[in-house]
Amino acid sequence: MMESQNLYTLNEAADQLAVSQDLVAKFISRGWIVPVEDGKRQKLTPYAFRRLNRIIDLYERSYSLERIETLLNH
Repeated sequence: MMESQNLYTLNEAADQLAVSQDLVAKFISRGWIVPVEDGKRQKLTPYAFRRLNRIIDLYERSYSLERIETLLNH
């Protein structure tokens, strides 16, 4: 298992990327990001954080959710 210091809480990830926690939760619910369990809290690995950053970049450039999903899967 990864050391906890390499993991981002969902709050930390949202704060660092200047987005709402609801937006992060939306992308998790779509299955685009898979958090890991660290105790009772969900956290993001560095890979998941980079993926979230990419998703948010596309989202902020007004890409449709369908287009973002297509880009993530290729």
